Formats: sequence, C-alpha cells, structure tokens
Amino acid sequence: MDFLNKIIFVSKKLITEDGKVYFDNYFVTVKDINVDALVVVKADGVEENLPTSEDFYDEADEGLYELTDGTTQEDPDYIGEFIIYENDVAYKKFNHLYS
Repeated sequence: MDFLNKIIFVSKKLITEDGKVYFDNYFVTVKDINVDALVVVKADGVEENLPTSEDFYDEADEGLYELTDGTTQEDPDYIGEFIIYENDVAYKKFNHLYS
C-alpha cells in the first residue's frame, strides 16, 4: 500500500476496564513513513503515529464520509480501524468479544 500523502479515515474503539466503549473517528494525512510508524497529521495540525502494518487498513470506497461533528472528506484513500484497550485488565476481560 502506498500511504505517503494519502488520507486515512481513522476509526478507534476504546474499551475500558468496566466494559464501556468509546469511539473516536477523524481524518488524517500521512506526512511521513518510518520503520516504526506512519506519521500522520490531523486537521488541527496535531501529529500522531499509527501502525505501519497493512493489516489495519483497507482501501476506502469512493464517496463522501461525514463525522458526527459534521466534518466531511470526499474519497479518502484508506480506512484504518483500531481497537484500543484501556489497560491489561480490559484486554483480558474483553478481548474475546472484539478479536
């Protein structure tokens, strides 16, 4: 996959120790790629690192994508989906539900 300068729709699901699920969705542009991470930039200019493994990403279908805050992006290149556990306890308790 060619990620440099591509737009990714990021979808994160956070699982807490008490079983609550929180979602965070946003668009990023890939600024740089190194051995450890895709260096991406959010719309507000904040940088973060995402995994480089292609297993986390799928090519996005064409169309207009809209977030709950009204932000839109037409034809993003990829969708990245991530499940994040609050801690080891959350992982042990709920991993079987999301794997």
